[in-house]
Amino acid sequence: MRLPWVYSQSYTTAATVNCDVVSTAALNVRSGPGTNYRLVGTAPSGSYWTVIGTDGVWKKIWYASEARWVHGGYLGDANSNIVIQVKSFNINKNAADTSSRFVSVFSTYSGSTPTMYRISEKSDFSGAAWKAYVDKISFTLSAGSGTKKVYFQVKNKQGRLSNVISESIKYKASTSSQGFSIKRSDFFTKFRATFGRLSQSQVDGINYLLANMEKDKRPAIKDKTVWMRQIAYMFATTKHEVANTYKPITEYGNVNCRRYDGGCTYKGRGYVQLTHKYNYKKMSSVVGVDLVANPTKALQPDIAYTVMSYGMFYGIFTGKKLGSYIKSGKTDYVNARRVVNGLDKASLLAGYAKSFQKIMEASTVAR
Repeated sequence: MRLPWVYSQSYTTAATVNCDVVSTAALNVRSGPGTNYRLVGTAPSGSYWTVIGTDGVWKKIWYASEARWVHGGYLGDANSNIVIQVKSFNINKNAADTSSRFVSVFSTYSGSTPTMYRISEKSDFSGAAWKAYVDKISFTLSAGSGTKKVYFQVKNKQGRLSNVISESIKYKASTSSQGFSIKRSDFFTKFRATFGRLSQSQVDGINYLLANMEKDKRPAIKDKTVWMRQIAYMFATTKHEVANTYKPITEYGNVNCRRYDGGCTYKGRGYVQLTHKYNYKKMSSVVGVDLVANPTKALQPDIAYTVMSYGMFYGIFTGKKLGSYIKSGKTDYVNARRVVNGLDKASLLAGYAKSFQKIMEASTVAR
């Protein structure tokens, strides 16, 4: 493809003092400062341009011997380390297909460090919120079998946008029963009626928990009644342990942690407040991360969820398993507290669990 001619005093090299560099694959050049103006060409990735004017987020440059406009979000300052580029992006480590809608997305970058990311199956990212950047991301594919194309972009603390990169994976929906799903609208309607209003942060936290609970194979996925009640107790535990944030937190204060194995380095973290060095060590092999050397990683949502689910269902925390108290023919929400912390606040959590049970009964459907 032939590149357009540009005015030689405006298209320059990285050594120029006051110029910006195109930090996307190719940048649209328009006749005016807005997407409603006519498209007149593109500026190639990595090219440098002298900015001669601004209008909001739009920047004026000399292009083909005329004053033209580009979106400033796709320009990086050539004289400071704020140009950012997504180098690689893959789904489930380059798997060709998946039988689960719940996938893991991995990315690498070059240039400045990304602070936020957005991800979507829509190329314009409509409806996709910016979230704090991590190099491993959980994403839910849209329903229905077929090839799914996923788009990804990051930005740095200066607000500079990276290139948009995409990857495809084929989703093969299973025709056999794999467990249960939760209708979000019914869940949140009943939740708000029971516990009151929710902040957006709480909604985001609950949605993350719901997505993981739906794909979790440790609860009783063949018995709807038992499944709903086990999930209800997990929610009750989370509500209490993270002080209604529904996100992993660090234990408040440094009073209790002084007596822990390893001291306050191994204070409570996550959804169930993982404590003691020996428990961090036990969970390291489960989550595939050295939590003894990196204890704060217990706050990562994917790690925190695995710790909670694995620990509760396999009796890692106290030797007691959730399935011993909530199973076919038995629902003992009071003694289920022994799975995590003896009978501390057992009656309070039992009350929460009964409320969550009603919420689950109003929103759970077979997958």
